[in-house]
Amino acid sequence: MAKKNKKIEIEDHIVETRPAIKEPDKVRLWVRSGGRCAICNKYLLDLNYDVSIGEMAHIVGWSKANKSPRGEAELALDARNTVDNLMLLCADHHKIIDTKELLEEFTLDRLMQHKADHEKRIHHLTDLQIDSESVVLRMLGGIRGATVEVSKEHARNVVFNSERKFAMFINSFDKHGIEIDLKAMPEPEDNWEGYWSIGQGIIDRSLRPLIEGVDKGQVRHLSVFAMSRIPLLVYLGYKLDDKIPTSLYQKHRGDQETWMWSEEAKTETFEVVKLKENATQNVALILSLSGSINPNELPEEILESCNLYEIRPIEATPNRDILKSKASYENFSKTYHGFLSQLEISHKSCKQINLFPAIPVTAALACGRGLMRDAQPAITVYDRSGTIYKPALTVNSK
Repeated sequence: MAKKNKKIEIEDHIVETRPAIKEPDKVRLWVRSGGRCAICNKYLLDLNYDVSIGEMAHIVGWSKANKSPRGEAELALDARNTVDNLMLLCADHHKIIDTKELLEEFTLDRLMQHKADHEKRIHHLTDLQIDSESVVLRMLGGIRGATVEVSKEHARNVVFNSERKFAMFINSFDKHGIEIDLKAMPEPEDNWEGYWSIGQGIIDRSLRPLIEGVDKGQVRHLSVFAMSRIPLLVYLGYKLDDKIPTSLYQKHRGDQETWMWSEEAKTETFEVVKLKENATQNVALILSLSGSINPNELPEEILESCNLYEIRPIEATPNRDILKSKASYENFSKTYHGFLSQLEISHKSCKQINLFPAIPVTAALACGRGLMRDAQPAITVYDRSGTIYKPALTVNSK
């Protein structure tokens, strides 16, 4: 038996079937939407079966019948099947926006805004050149019982708003970029030497895809989001080196927690102060940025055998927001690396710097990055354990 066409009433006349969307409008919709759902951004090609799973949805229903979602809107019928009235959606969101009980939420204005925002974003991102990509690296670990997260979406927004770059999460569509997960590690007091050794091993293994990407020329820019114990941040900075351009971010607290640098925060400057002179070539350096370190709390053997220096803010008391602006971070980095360069003149025979840091995340990364492996001393980073400072790990050792 032949199947009868369903008759549909449109205004004052009847058609045998629903009007087809013209091929040029289909192509324009898929291109403008980037092959992704305009609401959830889901990729609408099934990579396992190589088939399309996208659906073309009407914003204003294709007829003015009562059951046509938003069909009562003032839009000419001959304009309802064109690209400007269509959204590319996944099956789930197509059903959601056309569900009767949800029509008050998914209004004409809201859907039009969704469509415009999504297509504008797709146009911008696909217009970026290859050097406008930045590979995202996240290293997150517990800090004295507290854990910190940075979502993929927030990282993407920070990279775009800060650098006008597209956050690239390498390996596949589903991977979250280079992730160094230290959250499962116990507190270092449980096994001091083992903790730092395990942490370095995790960092080394996690960086292999990045190193491979750099060697192949696939990684031209890096965006780093990190939160962990300071010595491991210094080690990460050392492993990253400065071979490729890198943007560093840290979490800023306040009314709205974000990893974005502040454009309004005061630009801080820093100075190097010599606290104690010793008739040796040994050097110890205190970094008093996020807090102040009392020199008298340093190990006795350090005080007795080292020339003691301190880097601190010039016109501010050390505090956790001292590096709220990118310019402040850059000033610290210049001061720190300037100090290392000066040591090549004032302490030519210095083989090791004992580092006592009270510093924000990005300053710790800067302490490891850019070290001259053949010319500058090794750096032993100390961390506080209870009321005393203990050596954690050494970078740049010969």
